[in-house]
Amino acid sequence: MRINDGKATHFSASTFHLDHITTALNCLTPFDNKQDVLIFIDEDGLSFARECNHTIRIQLFLSRDLFASYSYHNELGDQSTLCVNMNYLLNSFNVAHRNVDDALESTLSYNGPGTPLQLIFEDSLISESVEYHTYHVSSLDTIGLKLDRDQVLFECIVKGDVLYSAIKDLKEIGCRGCCIFAKIDEDGENTFALLSKSQLGFSRIKLPSSRSILEKLEVYDGDSTSLVYDKPVLGFFDFNSFDKIRQSTKVASKVLLRMDVHGLLSVNILSRTDDVILTDTRSNSNNNDNNYGNHRKQLSGEYPGIVIEVCMLEKENIDEADQEEFQLLMEINELERTSRFSKKSTYRRRQPVFNHGGDFSESSTDNLLGLTNARVEPISPQKNGDVSPRSNNNEIPLFF
Repeated sequence: MRINDGKATHFSASTFHLDHITTALNCLTPFDNKQDVLIFIDEDGLSFARECNHTIRIQLFLSRDLFASYSYHNELGDQSTLCVNMNYLLNSFNVAHRNVDDALESTLSYNGPGTPLQLIFEDSLISESVEYHTYHVSSLDTIGLKLDRDQVLFECIVKGDVLYSAIKDLKEIGCRGCCIFAKIDEDGENTFALLSKSQLGFSRIKLPSSRSILEKLEVYDGDSTSLVYDKPVLGFFDFNSFDKIRQSTKVASKVLLRMDVHGLLSVNILSRTDDVILTDTRSNSNNNDNNYGNHRKQLSGEYPGIVIEVCMLEKENIDEADQEEFQLLMEINELERTSRFSKKSTYRRRQPVFNHGGDFSESSTDNLLGLTNARVEPISPQKNGDVSPRSNNNEIPLFF
C-alpha cells in the first residue's frame, strides 16, 4: 500500500438513493471474472469500469446530481483513480438497501492514494462505517475497445425492455452464436433483427419497426454519413459476451447500438429516471436531529440517470456456413413477405393420371412427394359390382 504523499486529495458524496447505486453496481457483475472494479472520481461524478479478456468493456457513470452533497478536490490532477473489491462494495449496499422502514443516508469518502475508501450508512438510530482497501491503477487499457465514430456502419436506437426480452429469449433457447442484422429500405421498411444459432437450429427475432420501439435505424457506407439502402449489415458475436448487457438493458429506457468497420459494437444504455420519493417513517417526537429534518427527497431534474457504455469486439473466426445460413434466413423472410401466395402455387404439384387402359399418363412426371420418374403399378381390372376406391379423375383434394 502506498503512503499518502500529503498533497490535498479529498472526496465526499452523500445520497439517500441507494437503490440507484445498487442497480448500477448489479449491472457490472456479469463483466470480468475478477473481483475488482476500477473507480474514477472527478468533478462531474463517479465512473465504474470493468474489462473481460480485452474483448468487452463496460463503463458506468453516476452523475453528481444523484448525490445530495458532492465535494471533490485534488491537487494531483483532474481525476482520481482507485481499485476496490467489487463484491464487498456491492454486498454492503445490498444489505443496507434492505432497510426500507427508515430513511438511510450513504456517504462515500476517499482521501487519495494510500487511504481506504470509506462507506458510511446512517439513519435515525445507528451509524455504520466500512473501510475498503484500495489499489492504485495507473489507467485502463482501452486500445482496440473504442468506437471509430468516423467509420460507423449502422446506428440504432431501440426501447430497452424490448431488447431485454429479445436477449432473454435467446438465452432460454441455449443460443451459442448471435448475429445482428440491420437493413433499411427506401420505402421505409427498416429491419433490425437478432439471429441466433443453438441446438434447435437457426432462429430469428425481428424487432417491430414502429417508431415507438425502433426509434432510429440508419445504415451507412462506412463513413457515418452516407446512407445506403437495401444493403444489410451483419455483425457476429459470441453470445456469452453479448448476453452480458442483458442486466443493463433490464433497467434501460433507451439503448443506442453502433458498429464500426473494425467490428466493434458500442452499446450506450440510459436507465429510467423515474423520481424516487423516500418517506420519513420516524415518529414526530424524534426531532432533535436537524440533519434528518427533511427526507422527502426527489432526484434532481438534471439527473440523467444511470449511463452505461459497453464496447465489445466481433468474433474473429466466423463460420462461412453459419454466415450463409443467417443471410438465407433473412432472404427467405423477404421472399415470404413479397410473394407468399405465389410461392405456394409454384410448389403445388398435380397427381399422376391413369387412362382407361390402366397405363401411366405422362402429363405429370412428379408425384405427391416431389419424386421424379415414379413407377406406378397398373390397376387390375375390376369385376362387376365392385366400387372403385378412387374417383375417375384420381385427383387428391388440396386439403390432403
